[in-house]
Amino acid sequence: MDLRLLLPAVVVWATTIAGLAASQQVTALAAIVSVICCGSSGVACARGLVSWRTVGLLVVATGLAATCATAMFIRQEERADHPLADVSGKVTVTMVIRDDPTVVGDERHGRVRARVVVNQIGARTVAPGPAELSADTAQWSVLLPGQRVRALVRVRPPPAGSLLTARLTAAGPPTLIGHPPIHQRLAGAVRDRLQIVSSRALGSESSGLLPGLVIGDTRTLDPVVQEDFRASGLSHLTAVSGSNFAIICGAVLMLVRAAGASPRLAAILGAVTILGFVVLVRPSPSVLRAAIMGAIGLLALLSSRRAQAFPALGAAVVGALLWWPELALQPGFALSVVATAGLVLWAPRIRDGLRGMRIPPGPAEILAMAIAAQVVTAPIVAMVTGTFSVVGVVANLLVAPVVAVISVVGTVAACVGVIGSADGAGAATAELLVRGVAPELWWMRVCARTLGRLSWARIVVPDGVLGAAIVLVVTGLVVLVRRGCARWMSRGRRSSG
Repeated sequence: MDLRLLLPAVVVWATTIAGLAASQQVTALAAIVSVICCGSSGVACARGLVSWRTVGLLVVATGLAATCATAMFIRQEERADHPLADVSGKVTVTMVIRDDPTVVGDERHGRVRARVVVNQIGARTVAPGPAELSADTAQWSVLLPGQRVRALVRVRPPPAGSLLTARLTAAGPPTLIGHPPIHQRLAGAVRDRLQIVSSRALGSESSGLLPGLVIGDTRTLDPVVQEDFRASGLSHLTAVSGSNFAIICGAVLMLVRAAGASPRLAAILGAVTILGFVVLVRPSPSVLRAAIMGAIGLLALLSSRRAQAFPALGAAVVGALLWWPELALQPGFALSVVATAGLVLWAPRIRDGLRGMRIPPGPAEILAMAIAAQVVTAPIVAMVTGTFSVVGVVANLLVAPVVAVISVVGTVAACVGVIGSADGAGAATAELLVRGVAPELWWMRVCARTLGRLSWARIVVPDGVLGAAIVLVVTGLVVLVRRGCARWMSRGRRSSG
């Protein structure tokens, strides 16, 4: 296993977290110390005082730490000097919506939250300043990413642990300026058409579930179904995780390679798939990480070299955090990275152990992936939610065979359904495709409902670091006891033989 990028990834992650929590002075000090360590180690190596093998990782790690800390300091400086930071009370601003407005609370009477970029305060044009917007659901929920609007807002200080310049609360309706970019309008049309097609072809519960499983659109997901998925440990399936991304991109690559396409053409089509899927499902932390890893794999394909999973994961972490530092504090990003690391490090060992128990290769592979992902992510889930899923492994194992089918067929239906009008041939074809996955959706709902409603499906633990530590210690003890029992049984067989 190539672990050379493990230390740089950990250093960049830790430096980013420290930069988000620390002041500008502390960040500047961290950058200076990192530069001194990197420079002195490099000079010592250049003069032959130490070998590169001894200080190579230190030079790389401190160099990345210096780069990360310097970038954080620059962003902190830009945030402090932005004109929006000096505004208090109400003001009219012009801004660009950066992601889909997320409903908080009841859909009819709740609020929406969205990330925006302010580029004009009153009549004054300013440097782009990222901010968080809170607004009424009815007036703002229909806006698309890329839409430019003007509105009267109330300005408050930004939340802790972010690089935002302010928090904005809309005091009135938005005034639209122009139209969103064409690719965002197309993505919005695809998402809306999939909602329409699903409502026609499926029952109320499945019609809200399919868009969530395919493109992460949970606007019409039944709250009861959502709670069943959460209780059974399947809620990650409605968030378009990296596994969904890998299924779609892998299906495209398999299809074009089977058609005889060259590696270069397959890589180009894979890149188009990556970009299109990111635009369609919106760049969430897990999707962003998966997109970066997919790009790394495509580069390896172009150079005719086999990409190694762990270095690709390390490069994805470094690149994602340098591009979007706030990912360092988002649980979704941590879950995605830890789950991938678990699949790389421990899934093959678990698979081999299951094969040794005479379990067939296919089921052993699926079971190993489910166990590895569930075990390594359990501490983070406990830290965030204060619960530990007892049935998560079983639930993920039961629905694993239908996840790929729903993802691929649902994505094809979403792309075909947007062709023509809502009553045209494209929508009719999409409706037939969606009806084809109705049994798979039913099976997934049955598994979530049956397992999620068991009284012992979830164990309540303290949230925060304490809950993560408890789950980690218990998991470690279980693993040690299991290994001890296996060794004892092995010795018993040898002595009896």
